Amino acid sequence: MNSTHPDVRRLKRDGNIPEIHGHKFWNSSFLIMNYLKKNPLPPRSRVMEMGCGWGLLGIYCAKNFDARVTGTDADKNVFPFLHLHAEINGVKVKTEAARFENLTVERLKKVDVLFGADVCFWDELTPVLFNLIKRARKAGVKKIIISDPSRSPFTELAKRCKDSYDGASVIARSLVRPVRATGELLIIEP
Repeated sequence: MNSTHPDVRRLKRDGNIPEIHGHKFWNSSFLIMNYLKKNPLPPRSRVMEMGCGWGLLGIYCAKNFDARVTGTDADKNVFPFLHLHAEINGVKVKTEAARFENLTVERLKKVDVLFGADVCFWDELTPVLFNLIKRARKAGVKKIIISDPSRSPFTELAKRCKDSYDGASVIARSLVRPVRATGELLIIEP
């Protein structure tokens, strides 16, 4: 569903207005989903989609891999849209209002896989996300994947991660279907 769908419009009329960019699905989510088709998650993985917005990636993981998904976002106003899409897809996704810097090592210990699509869009997010990745690794998160259309803050984050972690790599992805999307995945594994 897009922003003109009657159910989405109803949520907006009811006062659910995203405040920080959570007004649609971001195409970088599709880049991670394409990667997961060839590199599936183990069933029942504990997944956190950070900066989840409408939660497309988490919903995909719940539906296709029976993942236990939590969507986190700094903007709680996106959660009604996430729950609407989850209901339509017959899955449940937990939600948690949290900024990147508030995701603690203790919280991340309950996560196997950490995803973020289109989350590194401002220069000031590069150090915030780098520190989050450090905490996730300390917590034992098994896999971290961040996708982006290759904006400069993401490129800097990827460079810092590749310089710091042997298990960090960047792969280019391009899709024509179901959406046109081009970008990169930062993948960090132990």
